[in-house]
Amino acid sequence: MNRTPAHKRPSIHTHVARRRVPAAAVLAVAVVLALAGFAAARYVMQQQQDGLATATDFYFTSDYLKESGENATYYIDPSTDDFTVELRNFADDLRTTSGGISYSVNATNASVASGSGMLKGTERSTAKVTVTPNSEVQEFAVTATSTSPYAQTLTATFILAKGNHYTVEDASGNTAAVLTMTCADSGGSITLNLPSEVIPDATDGRVSENTFTPVGSGVYSLVLLKADASLDLAGSGNFADTIDLNKSPAT
Repeated sequence: MNRTPAHKRPSIHTHVARRRVPAAAVLAVAVVLALAGFAAARYVMQQQQDGLATATDFYFTSDYLKESGENATYYIDPSTDDFTVELRNFADDLRTTSGGISYSVNATNASVASGSGMLKGTERSTAKVTVTPNSEVQEFAVTATSTSPYAQTLTATFILAKGNHYTVEDASGNTAAVLTMTCADSGGSITLNLPSEVIPDATDGRVSENTFTPVGSGVYSLVLLKADASLDLAGSGNFADTIDLNKSPAT
């Protein structure tokens, strides 16, 4: 009977030993891939964060013009020959664009003076653009577009009409009157022409000198302080962007 010599017999440990080598290699490759994936994910996240930081450093705003989705609309006194729109490179006292912003301004049914330029960066910067409505038009639109470093569009529609309403509650002998303003438009700044003996409440943060700035459409109240208590400011009327209490209010 032929028998296989002992030294040529297959060892029961041979295949096990051979399997350990590829298993270790696979484990090593898996570890390398995992570390590479983690590093890549961290890189992508960092890039996204850097991109976000860059984008949020850009502020292109205006006193009247808003982003298209906000549908900004304002009433302008029908007797107005022209007015100014202010462009800004900041959102508030704490947020200012670090780089310069190139812009252009166009209008429909109106003409624009100084319709292009640049807002300087680093510090708060503004530009005033003069808009003149065409004759015999009832409404017109103004659009400002930043061309660099990012493209953003701001726009608003202006209606030549006295579409807002005010009421003054007062009586002779009162030391203060209450002015209530109903803004049907988007709430642009309201100029207050007041008698010399009357001043708006200086503690109201919406007041700067004799200008009241609402944040949008709605009803607003403002206290008017009277140095001469004999004055009676009671009355009501319609207005666009100016309330003149030097004239006898309509009742």
